[in-house]
Amino acid sequence: MNQSVVGNMTSLQEGEVLLSFFFVQRDDGLYVDLEKLEGEGFRLLVERVFGAQAYFFELDYEAFNRLLYDYDPLQSGGENPLLAVRVATDLVSFPPERRALYKTVKIEDGEAEYYFEPVYLESAQDSVMEGEGESILQRATLNFDEFVADMWSKGVRYGIDSAAVRTAIDSGKSERIVVARRLDPVLGKAADIEELSEAIHRDNAPRKLSNGRLDLRQFKNRFPQIKADVRLMKKIPRVMGVWGREISGNPIKPPIPEDLDLAELAGPGTEVERTAEGEFIVAKCNGFLNLDSHSNQISIMDKIVSREGVSVRTTGNLQLSGNEYEEYGEVQEKRLIEGYNITIHADVFGSVSSLGGNIVLKRNLVGGAAINQAGDIMVDGVASGAILHAMNGAVIVKRAENCVIIGTRVVLQSASNCDILADEVTIAEAEGCAIVAKSIRLEKASPRKQSEMLVFVRTPDLATFDNKIAGLNLETSEIEQACKLKHAEIEQASSQQEVRNYLLIAGKLKRNEITLGTEQKANFNKLGASVAPMLKAIAKAHAEIGELQTRKSAIAEQTAEVAARKQETMSENHCTIGEVVGEVLVQETKYDPDADPFAELLPKELRTRLRGSSHAGEKIFSGHGGALDWRHGKTGAVGTA
Repeated sequence: MNQSVVGNMTSLQEGEVLLSFFFVQRDDGLYVDLEKLEGEGFRLLVERVFGAQAYFFELDYEAFNRLLYDYDPLQSGGENPLLAVRVATDLVSFPPERRALYKTVKIEDGEAEYYFEPVYLESAQDSVMEGEGESILQRATLNFDEFVADMWSKGVRYGIDSAAVRTAIDSGKSERIVVARRLDPVLGKAADIEELSEAIHRDNAPRKLSNGRLDLRQFKNRFPQIKADVRLMKKIPRVMGVWGREISGNPIKPPIPEDLDLAELAGPGTEVERTAEGEFIVAKCNGFLNLDSHSNQISIMDKIVSREGVSVRTTGNLQLSGNEYEEYGEVQEKRLIEGYNITIHADVFGSVSSLGGNIVLKRNLVGGAAINQAGDIMVDGVASGAILHAMNGAVIVKRAENCVIIGTRVVLQSASNCDILADEVTIAEAEGCAIVAKSIRLEKASPRKQSEMLVFVRTPDLATFDNKIAGLNLETSEIEQACKLKHAEIEQASSQQEVRNYLLIAGKLKRNEITLGTEQKANFNKLGASVAPMLKAIAKAHAEIGELQTRKSAIAEQTAEVAARKQETMSENHCTIGEVVGEVLVQETKYDPDADPFAELLPKELRTRLRGSSHAGEKIFSGHGGALDWRHGKTGAVGTA
C-alpha cells in the first residue's frame, strides 16, 4: 500500500490532503459525519483528493456514489439515524507511473467502454558491465481504487459497474467491456381521473317491456340520472419522475407529468370537494349527467344534453323523463324522441313529440314530424314533406314545403304546396297552399304549378248564436208571465177583509203604535189562526217571485254573453292578401262554434278535407290579380276576375 497522504493543519506537507471538517479518521478507516455534511462539501473534497494525485484506498464505491449524488440530509434521521458512513480505509498517493497504466476510455450514448489488457511497469536492473544499466518490463496489475480516480479525470464520475471492473481486473484478459452506464430517469405518471359512481355509465342494453320482451328500438339507460351529494370522480394525483444521471455526474431531469385541475372539469351542478381522502367532483343537485367532449366538463343539469344524435346505433328511440332535452346530433329517419321542451341543433329526419314546453329545431325538418300537445313548434330552417302539429300552440317556420301544418297560430316566411289549419295564419309568401283559418294575413299569394291557391275563412254559423238568444228571450218572457200570475195570487189573497185586518193590526203592533189587552190579544190570535193558510200562500208566492227574478237576471247575463261572443267571433274573421299573383280563390267555410268539424281533424286527413269542396261556402274572392281586405260583414276586395 502506498503511503497515506492525509495531512493535518499544523504540519501539512506537499502532496498531502487536508480532510474536511465532516471527515472522521478512525482506526478502521475514513468516515463521513452525516450531521456535519452539507451541500457540495463531499464533491469538493473528492475534487481536491483526485486533483492532488491521490485516491481513496479500499474505496466503498456504493457509499461514495450515494454521498456524491443521493445523500439527503432530511432522510438521514429516523428512530435509528445513521450518524457516519465509512468511505475508505485511507487516502494514498497515485504515482504517475501507476496512472500511466490506465488508457483512454470511450464514452458514447450514455456508456463508457474500456479495453482491459495486460499492463507492464518499467524497472531498473544493474548491468554486468560496470556503470551501465538497463530497464526491464514487469507485469503489473490494475487497481479498482486507482481506476475510479483515473476515470474521474476522464469524465466518468458516476455509474461505474464495480463488479464488472473488479472481475475484468482479476481475470487479466484482454477484453472491452462497459465499465459505466448512464442512469436513465424514471418517468412519472400524469394525474388521472377515477370514476367512482356506476350511475355515470350509460346502459345501452335494449329496454325491457312490461310483457318481458325486449324493445330493440330503445336503450335501457341512455341518459343517466344522478342524485345530489354523489361522488362522481376522484383525482389520482400525478407521480413525479425519478431523476437520472449521466456518467459525467450531471443530473437528468425527467419531464414533469401533466397535472389536472378538477375545478376546470367541474361544470354546472357539480363542485370540487377536498378532504383527507383526496379531491372529488361531487354532484350538488339531482339531475342528468352531461359530459361535454369539447370542454371536458362534467355537469349535472335539469335538462338532458346529447351530442351523438338519435339513431339505431347511438340511442334508439327516446322516451325522456326530464324537463328539457337538447340534442346536437342528427335525428335519423324513423327515430322518435318523446319528451318535454325539446331543442335540436341538427337536421331532423325522424319524429319529435313533446308533452309541452317548446319544440325548437335549429336547422331542418325533412320528411319527419314535430308534434306538441301543449306548446309551440319553431323551425329555424326548412320544413319539407313534414307534419307540424301544435295542438295548443303556435307553429313558426322560416320556410315550409309540402307540409301539413296544424296549430292555433301559424307564422311562416315562405310556404309552398302546404296544407294549413289554424285559428290565425300569417305568411309572407304563399304558393299553391290550402289554408283554413279564422284570421288570415298573406303578403303575397299565388298558385304553384298544378297546385291551386285556396283560402278558406272560417266563419261561425251566426244562427247558432241567434237561436241561443231567441231561446233565452223566450225563457225570459215565460218568467215575466209567471211573475204576473204570482202577483195576481198575492193581490187576490190580500184583498180579503180578515187578511187586511190582521195585516193592519200586525203592522201597528210591530211599529209600537198600539197595545192590546188580554181579551184583545186572544181575539188577535184567533184571527191569525183563521187567516194563516192565506198568509202562507202569500209568503210562498213572494218567494217564488224572488226565484223567478233571480233566474231572469241570470238569463239576462247569459244573453249578453252570447251576444258579446257573437260580436267577438265575427270580429275574428278576416282575410287580408297584400298581393294576388295568378289565380287565387277565397271562400267562407261555416262552422258551428259548439261543434267545430276541424277541431279533432288528424293531420293525415287535412289535405283531403281542404282540397275537397264539401266544406266550401260563399265565395269571397276569385281572381288572378289585385289585393283583398275582407272582414266579416264588410268586404274590401280589389282584384281581377
